[in-house]
Amino acid sequence: MTKMRTPCTVGTAGSVARVLAWPAWITAAVAVLWLLREAAGLLIPIAVSACISYALEPVVSRLARHMPRIAATCVVMIVILGLLGWGAYTLRDEANVAIGGIRDAAVRVQALVTRYFGRSAADASPVASPATLVQEGIGPLMTMAGDLITMVFLLFFLLASGDHFRRRIIEIVHEPARRDTAARILSDIDAQVQRFLLVRAATGAGVALATWLALLWLDTPQAGVWAVLAGVFNSIPYFGPVIVSGGLLLVGLAQSGNLVRGVEMSAAALVITSIEGWLVTPPLLGRTEQMNAVVVFVGLLIWTWMWGAWGTLLAVPMLVVIKAVADHVERLRPLARLMAP
Repeated sequence: MTKMRTPCTVGTAGSVARVLAWPAWITAAVAVLWLLREAAGLLIPIAVSACISYALEPVVSRLARHMPRIAATCVVMIVILGLLGWGAYTLRDEANVAIGGIRDAAVRVQALVTRYFGRSAADASPVASPATLVQEGIGPLMTMAGDLITMVFLLFFLLASGDHFRRRIIEIVHEPARRDTAARILSDIDAQVQRFLLVRAATGAGVALATWLALLWLDTPQAGVWAVLAGVFNSIPYFGPVIVSGGLLLVGLAQSGNLVRGVEMSAAALVITSIEGWLVTPPLLGRTEQMNAVVVFVGLLIWTWMWGAWGTLLAVPMLVVIKAVADHVERLRPLARLMAP
């Protein structure tokens, strides 16, 4: 005779299956994190190029109404690279002086540490020779140059292709229901990431302009360089404004020898970024782009651990993509609710 399965037996089996599924999910998550960390050299240029392409897509699409898309892509790329080159050329002298100021600040901090903690020069680590510094720095510089060239070409191809890859991904999915879900996910990713990046670009430019005016009012040397740094680092939650404010504090202390001067420069930058973070950005971002502060902080730590400085810059856009996917996949709905503000 065939044994009948009672509701109690079925419920117990379901509970056991759910308990056993947790180790599988944890193992899969660890494997994905390990893969992302090990494949950083391959994935970072792709992720950076994809993010920049989302931000530039509206401009290319608008130009493509009046000219071939390949020509519109060339125009946008030439303008962007030209502006970056012009900015680097214009600020080169200020950047060199600012680097020297940071070096002087480091020397002053080291002198203070020696004075108050009694560390003698004999206990200090030996200073590397210029030849050693050049030899150690040429490898990372070559790697960065290769990554930048790769990003430029990838960005060009992504902008020139338009929605080609999106349509092909949808075509791969055979079941109509899943195809509709894939289309909604891709549309949601396009809208959310694009809006997030455009808002971040606009607020970063506003922070840079406000910081420049404030530092000029305070008669701060190299105000342009610090304004650019404030705008760029503003895209990094929590740590970005602290890095810029701390740098201004040290530079102000090194240049004037007056702690009050450094505090004024640092406080000006911190007030501007605080106003942007608390009053300007939240209304501009939609509800879907906003996330829980703890999730953002932990995600920032994880992506920085996996991809270093690039991971710090890409952490929030990657979290936006993950949340967009989780919003449309039934099994990932708990993750979406966890990430929600």
